[in-house]
Amino acid sequence: MRIIIAITAACLLTACASPGPTVSPVENGGNRADGIVTMSSTTTIFNAVGPDWGQAETGAGDRCRRWGFDGAAPFTGSQERCVGYDRHGRCLQTVTTRFYECEG
Repeated sequence: MRIIIAITAACLLTACASPGPTVSPVENGGNRADGIVTMSSTTTIFNAVGPDWGQAETGAGDRCRRWGFDGAAPFTGSQERCVGYDRHGRCLQTVTTRFYECEG
């Protein structure tokens, strides 16, 4: 019985320590002349998972390298925009965008 309790406790602690689900942001714009790349992620009121900004930075860096730069660095913060409301004025769908500056 003690073994079952110990295993259950270990599983619960592991579940609490693991990171939550994330969404992979996609490139949705940018400007080669200015050296700016934008990465966005969409969440809904029913599926409120956060963006994986580490993966977004990797994608922005890849785009900057294809443009001839050395890599990308994120600007501080992100921009959120509601793109769908219900009849009560609640936001149903949010697009979160982060901007990256190409370096080098």
